[in-house]
Amino acid sequence: MRKGYRVISSEKHGLSQRGGKVTCFLRFGDNIAAPIPIVGSADMIIATEKACILDELEFAKLDRSSKLIIATYEKKSQNSDYPSEEYLLKVLTENSDHINFVPVMPIVAKYTNLKIINTIILGYILRFLPISEEDIKESITQHFKKDILILNQNALEEGIKMI
Repeated sequence: MRKGYRVISSEKHGLSQRGGKVTCFLRFGDNIAAPIPIVGSADMIIATEKACILDELEFAKLDRSSKLIIATYEKKSQNSDYPSEEYLLKVLTENSDHINFVPVMPIVAKYTNLKIINTIILGYILRFLPISEEDIKESITQHFKKDILILNQNALEEGIKMI
């Protein structure tokens, strides 16, 4: 927003208060009007839990150019089946030529905080965005305080340096 982009966000809440997922949309650019993208129009789809990407593939572009950014975190429940690696890869490759698995769990283990997955992913996707590292670092500094600030600064750096 500080760089002049129009920014709109929206959330779809399911059973998030009971441990379910929340789908969020963030759209930015010069000509953004609606908070939810048109099916088949997303430039990038991010999943902070590996299997959740499957629920959002309807937004992937038909030409397979959408970037899929997928954290390696798996939240398996006791009473449901979790998709196999083979199935996941099959479906993802049918929908995109740009699949990026982000190995977040070693970093989560290092800092013993699952909540930093978002910031790790943010650092990782900076390579694809027209936003500078300095702008993101400034925003993080303004948003977080004390120990949480240091934790998120470290998580951002870890995401940035991933290959």
